[in-house]
Amino acid sequence: MEELVIKVPAPFSGVDDLGFSARYPEQAWNERLRDVPFIVEGPPLPMRRLIERLSLFVAKDSLIAAHGDDEAYSWTAPVQLTDEVCVLAFRDHSLRELPGDDAQAGRQYIWNLVRPLAFTFLRDCVRLGGLRLADNIAVVLDVGHPPVVDLELQRSAISAENGTLLLAA
Repeated sequence: MEELVIKVPAPFSGVDDLGFSARYPEQAWNERLRDVPFIVEGPPLPMRRLIERLSLFVAKDSLIAAHGDDEAYSWTAPVQLTDEVCVLAFRDHSLRELPGDDAQAGRQYIWNLVRPLAFTFLRDCVRLGGLRLADNIAVVLDVGHPPVVDLELQRSAISAENGTLLLAA
């Protein structure tokens, strides 16, 4: 699998200049999934509010009762680099060395491999952080050479629910 960068420029309701990118590192297709870093950038005040909400991501397993095939992951704690930039990472847990069902581990691995993690991040922004997403969300997929894929999705395609908290107040 080649390196892939997913960019989402303005996913939050009421804030047009706050977005994020996720960088999938290059790796062999049959290798355990590596951590995927997320870089979030925006103005200081909305970023401060966002980082407060992102700090809840590390407690995902204790906040969410569901344990389906699409829940075999965790988030690192957000690290604020400047007042306008923070980073965190998605961690795959599908192939952990735990006793259990190999078929389930395989389903979890495929789920984490094929679902764009930008969607996982946005879904967790709603269900863990209570954040309100924009109605339409632009997504850019870039593998470092043409063609670049531009998509626009309705929020309901990512999360049936929407949060109530706005980053800009």
